[in-house]
Amino acid sequence: MNQVFPWREAPAAEFAVIGDPVSHSLSPRMHQAAYAALGLRYRYVAVHVPAGEVGPALDHLSALSYVGVNVTVPHKEDALKWCTQIDPLARRVQAANTLRLADKACINTDAPGFMETLESLRREAGSAVLSTINHQASTIKPTVLLLGAGGSARALAFALAQAGWRLRIYNRTRERAVEMLNGLEIEAELLSQPDPEGADLILNTTSASLQGASLGIPWENASRDAVAYDLMYAEGGTPFLREAAERGLRTCDGRPLLAAQGALAFEWWLGVPAPRQVMLEALD
Repeated sequence: MNQVFPWREAPAAEFAVIGDPVSHSLSPRMHQAAYAALGLRYRYVAVHVPAGEVGPALDHLSALSYVGVNVTVPHKEDALKWCTQIDPLARRVQAANTLRLADKACINTDAPGFMETLESLRREAGSAVLSTINHQASTIKPTVLLLGAGGSARALAFALAQAGWRLRIYNRTRERAVEMLNGLEIEAELLSQPDPEGADLILNTTSASLQGASLGIPWENASRDAVAYDLMYAEGGTPFLREAAERGLRTCDGRPLLAAQGALAFEWWLGVPAPRQVMLEALD
């Protein structure tokens, strides 16, 4: 568990992760390990920012001379609104998770980081399904059941659509899912229930796991060859992943993605290669 600072009481530091909640985040441990490995004397802290206070909080951190900020749920859309220099992907998915405060610049590392982790899963598992990530070279069109329609969901839905995946999407509020698809200009099947039947990848982008809540997925309908992937992580596994494992599915939590995102942010901020293996090992 991190020491968490209310944003008005943020300490002297160069980097931070902001969220609500944020005490669970392993980002401070990961980035501090990276700095130590390279002999860099930087500090990275966890800062709690309640909903509706993202703009003032970022103004405050900027005034304190913070260099960069990572953004976790549920603030990725509000973080984008604060920025004035927005990279094309962040603009397209209307969500930013990595900010440079001095010039109010932002990028989104969710999509490229996520696709890196799928490639790693493919190599580890030798999965015929996951090997079709680059659909341009394949006649097979794998299917993903994507749960959620927030900032992370938008980035990943766009990346998967670009890579040739067939999308099925479930969100508690259907209208929000429709808005997401219209904004991204991609096609997907909208489901009235989170049914995993026929899905090769079952992807949870919601924050339900942070509250220890079950999504009520009928796991008996899932293929034993499917991969269950939760963007969240928790000691002992999230409810989503524990339920999937009981069904016999291969599972992946959000730590590999956190490491991939963190490395991309590190390199964007500092302009030097990130010690990726150190960062990943710091999350164990």
